[in-house]
Amino acid sequence: MRKVLLFAAALLTLVLLFGCSETPQITNSSDSSNLGPLVQRPEFIDLRPQSTISTFTMKPTFQPPTAYKPPKPPPDTGGADPNPNPAHKYVYIVGISDYEGTANDLQYCDDDAQDMRSYYQSQGFTIRMDVDRNATADAVQAGLEWLVASAVPGDEIAFAYSGHGAKAPTYGSSLISTDLYYLTHGWVMQFINGANCTKKNVTFDACEAGDFLADCQTGMVLATASTSGFSYDAPDLQNGAWTYYWIYGVTSAGKIYAEDAATYAETGMKAWARINHLRVSPSHTDMYTGSLDM
Repeated sequence: MRKVLLFAAALLTLVLLFGCSETPQITNSSDSSNLGPLVQRPEFIDLRPQSTISTFTMKPTFQPPTAYKPPKPPPDTGGADPNPNPAHKYVYIVGISDYEGTANDLQYCDDDAQDMRSYYQSQGFTIRMDVDRNATADAVQAGLEWLVASAVPGDEIAFAYSGHGAKAPTYGSSLISTDLYYLTHGWVMQFINGANCTKKNVTFDACEAGDFLADCQTGMVLATASTSGFSYDAPDLQNGAWTYYWIYGVTSAGKIYAEDAATYAETGMKAWARINHLRVSPSHTDMYTGSLDM
């Protein structure tokens, strides 16, 4: 009898461990494609002492030039994009699978970056991108400063990130650079919000990025794969699950607006999660007047 009970317990353990790895067929989403087995992106591991973590935390310091005056939001156009054809469009893309050491390496964030690059290139954006070991804290700062320096009123900017997200002690949601700096939401968004244009699209395929949503200001759509939990990978497709749905939406499902692309990604990710009895928390904030045509 004891052997039977031990076998039953072992079987239950296997079901709990691997039951969420079965290939799901998304049938209650606007996308019925087969994602294949999805994998939770591992939590960022940081065993450094608090004093070291503090020195590796990027805190808000940026001040716009004294001549900077945020442009006035465009008039409400009844749902249409008030600026559908900006003179210039710029995007900064970051994808990090290869982190310092090996404990925090991911798999498909660099692939996410390449797919984002292909999409934005098709939309006529001037592109700057840092992938894997090139995406240091200094490089990300230079990339964000490039967005600020490039944009003038009437232009469009975008920032796309795929990689680790984590909570920095006292500073909240952060992106993690390849050299293990916490790029806090306040630090990152001071650049995006400081750019002198009113058309901005920001996407994060990362864990625990909810604090970024509150930093979204007029003229911006900001979307993230997770507000408080984990993001997920789709190994069969070599993408983050949220990024897969976002890219599929804009390239194959006719989602030309940032708001619709974000909603499409959320719908697909949530549908898959329901099938597998998981909790996910993708979300977006829309502060753009009309619909943001990318």
